Amino acid sequence: MVIVAMCGFTLAAFSAFFIYNWVFENYPGSVAAPDDWIPHTSDYLVIVLAVIAALAVAVFAGMQLARGIVLPLHSLAQAARSIADGDLKARASVRDGAAIETTALVADFNHMAAQLEALSSDMVTWNAAIAHELRTPVTILKGRLQGVSDGVFEMDAATLSSLLRQIDGLARLVEDLRVVSLADSGRLGLQKELVDLAQVVGELKTVSEPALKASGFRLSWRLTSVMLMADPTRLRQAVLALVENARIHATPSDLAIEVFQSGDWAVIRVADSGPGVPPGAERLVFQAFQRKTAATEGSGLGLAVVRAIAQAHDGQAEVAHAETGGAVFSIKLPL
Repeated sequence: MVIVAMCGFTLAAFSAFFIYNWVFENYPGSVAAPDDWIPHTSDYLVIVLAVIAALAVAVFAGMQLARGIVLPLHSLAQAARSIADGDLKARASVRDGAAIETTALVADFNHMAAQLEALSSDMVTWNAAIAHELRTPVTILKGRLQGVSDGVFEMDAATLSSLLRQIDGLARLVEDLRVVSLADSGRLGLQKELVDLAQVVGELKTVSEPALKASGFRLSWRLTSVMLMADPTRLRQAVLALVENARIHATPSDLAIEVFQSGDWAVIRVADSGPGVPPGAERLVFQAFQRKTAATEGSGLGLAVVRAIAQAHDGQAEVAHAETGGAVFSIKLPL
């Protein structure tokens, strides 16, 4: 706007100078003398022409500014009202030649709208997935308890053990959902203390080895002492999730569990012998309810929990392809 005003001022000044100069030289008697301040007809004519020229310039400049600023903002306001009314597919539009700042604003708004639409879609998917995961154990519990109530089943040790397994599965599912939800909202709390990572992971041997050996896995533990500030309970939860993921999806064979230091990072690594992660699915596997195999066991939340715990420690969770054809899952934590 400053540039437009200065251009108008300069145009008016130079126009008046050149016009009066031409009039003085060619028609000296048609204008007032220097000491005569009463305008003549030609003075009014010059003023009118200057005003018309200034108005033309102002209208042209205003139209360009309207195309570049006002119209995109009008589209932005309409899209915002549509989104507020529930139409998350609404987007703002911008024409060619719009101001750079306006174009950037519209692009940022459309990106935000796309994120809202994706979030809404993810919420629907999450609700359906949660309902699906909860339905199976709840249905089994209801059926077994109804059978006991009707006298079909006896409440013996085997039945009680089966019911407890279903309840344990429900408890793990609820805890996994809680961890992932807290992590997504940035409120996953940690109780950090100085720990030896090798000792934290080593405490899981007695918990995980029986099920893994029963499934046909040959375990290899290579644990190097690494000291760091971390939440040992959360780290054990993450490592158990990696081990359980290998038990469900990997081919029963060699399974290596390692702890070591790499530069400024402490690394927990779980490597299996196959079949590995499908190409292109390296990032998707850490998303909630993303199953990349036909296995029906598990909630689909284990790797999402691993990523959430790693990020809560300012670290990261990664997956790579092993030379043997398997998958190598890593949790990297800053020292």
